[in-house]
Amino acid sequence: MHARPSPRLSRRQFGGLGAAAATTALAGCGASSSKDPHTLQVWGGVPAESGPQQVVDRFQKKHPDIPVVYTRYVNDDRGNLKVNTALQGDVDIDVFFTYGIENLAMRSGPELAADLGKRVRETPELSGFLDTEEPMALIDGDRISALATTRIPNMILFNDDLRTKAGVDLPSSWDLEEYLDVLDRLASTGHHGSYTLPDLARIELGPNYRFTDSGDSNFENPAFLRHLELSSDLIRSGTLYPWSQALARHVEAYQQNNFIAEDFVSWMTAPYSLRFLSDQEAYPHDFTVSAAPMPTVDGNDWNTGEYGAFIQVNAKSEKQEMAWEFCRFWQLEGAPDLLKAGYMSIISDVDEDDILSGIMGEGAEEYFDLESFKHALFDVRPRLHMDTDLTAYSEITQKYEQQRDVCWLLERSPQKAIDTIDENAQALIDRYEEA
Repeated sequence: MHARPSPRLSRRQFGGLGAAAATTALAGCGASSSKDPHTLQVWGGVPAESGPQQVVDRFQKKHPDIPVVYTRYVNDDRGNLKVNTALQGDVDIDVFFTYGIENLAMRSGPELAADLGKRVRETPELSGFLDTEEPMALIDGDRISALATTRIPNMILFNDDLRTKAGVDLPSSWDLEEYLDVLDRLASTGHHGSYTLPDLARIELGPNYRFTDSGDSNFENPAFLRHLELSSDLIRSGTLYPWSQALARHVEAYQQNNFIAEDFVSWMTAPYSLRFLSDQEAYPHDFTVSAAPMPTVDGNDWNTGEYGAFIQVNAKSEKQEMAWEFCRFWQLEGAPDLLKAGYMSIISDVDEDDILSGIMGEGAEEYFDLESFKHALFDVRPRLHMDTDLTAYSEITQKYEQQRDVCWLLERSPQKAIDTIDENAQALIDRYEEA
């Protein structure tokens, strides 16, 4: 057992040791820009034509006295650094979107993100964001610094031609052992069964799974070792895509290309990826795609997908009333416009058929087994998570990925990798406590 340091600061205020240092380093880097006190500046990572501009246009019809300019940034390392620099500098930003918990950890402190708690509590339609048991907002006491805008359930997609060739029936529900059996049978077609396994520890443990109830490292939990061991074994046998090639070819960023190229038969992904599969011009393929829900692990059914695309208000903005009005509109009325970006709103009354047609585009029945997607996305009611313990989040992620990569390159045993991850994570947590 790990020794428990005391006392503890609030974890949810800051993302970890690197956040304060990084934001300090960025503070002098922002280019100044003139600020228009009457125009709302919104920065997001989704191309304007994929929904945000339609939301802006409808907002302006309802609020003609609040001009809005939407600025798109690329949601990659360089784009997120640009946003962080701008927020630390004097750039005119009022509302911004954050994608991924690592980025949220950098932007959750009071110097960057305004407190939306009072406004949320005064808006009955947004009462769901006050839930702390299965949170959809970053809550620390009464303070709320970010609201998720979309649910991002993961599912398992299949190349139906190769699935049929392997003699695999489409699963409507399955556990880990059944899933592993299917992967072996899919690999018998001469293709890899999958790119990676779903995060088995996440399915079993749910939100904040890196930490014990007392706040220490949880990587000693057997669920993490099982994930690395099974993955290593399946990479070695050829059932999973070789990790050496995954790293060399940057497959993580371009998984749709390898799925369409039939490098692997099944693919764990989220609804936003479906836009690739319906774009025959950019991603031509002649097979249909079906979907299955995520497998369960020892009876546990947390989906590896999450609540995400967080909307936040700049703490430095002098237009916070206008900014909140826009946030409120985006949450309550923006859902139909954002479907083409693969966004499934958290609190909308858009019906399931409209959601599917919006996500998949025209002629979806030509490329997709629609009934299987309805089942995987709606009938199963995927149980999503949101991590709210952001202690050293980016640093722990980096340490984990370093050891995972060496393990999956078959150069280090899973046990040695886990021991190193656990030791490094606990050291980071302890340093954070001391700070």
